Amino acid sequence: MEILIDSDIIIDFLSNQNSAVVFFRESISNKKIYISVISWAEVVYGFKKIKTINKIQLFQNFLDDYQIKVISIDEKVAEKYLEIKIDLEVRRIPLDDFDLLIAATATSYSLSLMTRNIKHFKRVKGLILYE
Repeated sequence: MEILIDSDIIIDFLSNQNSAVVFFRESISNKKIYISVISWAEVVYGFKKIKTINKIQLFQNFLDDYQIKVISIDEKVAEKYLEIKIDLEVRRIPLDDFDLLIAATATSYSLSLMTRNIKHFKRVKGLILYE
């Protein structure tokens, strides 16, 4: 299955966390990898906030090296976002809008989501978490 990577995994890799480095170097060599434009924005925001331009280049190199495609939010993702948001509100277990958009991207494109934030994302019906 193709994989959508959450921003926490990207940050782990760029911070040279062993589990993330092993994951990218060994576990997914034959899989297509994507990130949501939301994750892209979260990572770039963090680097711009602390004024580390070299980290932004490192991030771009990471995307290029692993041929990671950034998925934008389109009407398909927006519709799925609304469906998930309403479902979670009705069930009284809301989720942050950025996480909802990431989950909507994964489910809209039939991608499994790789994240450390299992607790939050497991609330989303139909979302496949990569383990």
